[in-house]
Amino acid sequence: MNLLPDDIINYIYDFISPSVLCNLSSSNYKKYNKEHLEYLKNMVYGYNLKLNKKFTFDTYVRRLIKNDSNYIFEFVLKDNIEKWRKLKKNRYKNLNYKSKLLFYSFYCIECKSNKCFEKIKNISNLVNKEIT
Repeated sequence: MNLLPDDIINYIYDFISPSVLCNLSSSNYKKYNKEHLEYLKNMVYGYNLKLNKKFTFDTYVRRLIKNDSNYIFEFVLKDNIEKWRKLKKNRYKNLNYKSKLLFYSFYCIECKSNKCFEKIKNISNLVNKEIT
C-alpha cells in the first residue's frame, strides 16, 4: 500500500464501505463510527448470522471492555451514557446492579480494563458537572 500513489488509494477507498473504513484508522473511525454502529445493528445483532447464539449490543460493549478497546468504547459510551444511567435492574452472575453504567464499571474492574474504566469515570464526571 505504501508504494501506491495517493490517487489510486483514494480510488480504492471509494469502493470500501464506511463500516469497513472505520476500522482502518482513528481518523476514519471518527468519521464513520455512526455508519459502523448502524451496520452492526442491521447486519450483526440478533439472528441475522443464523447462529444459535444471539449477538447483542450488550455483547459488543462487553467485548470492547474485555479487550480494553478504550478508543472505540469512548464513542459508544458518549452515545449511550444517558440511556445506561437510566436502565435499571441489570443482572449478571447472580448480582443486581442499579444501572447499566454501574454494571459496566464493575465489569471493567472484573476484566482489568483500566482504560475503559477511566473513560467511564471521566465521562460520568463530565455529565454530572453538566447536570448540576
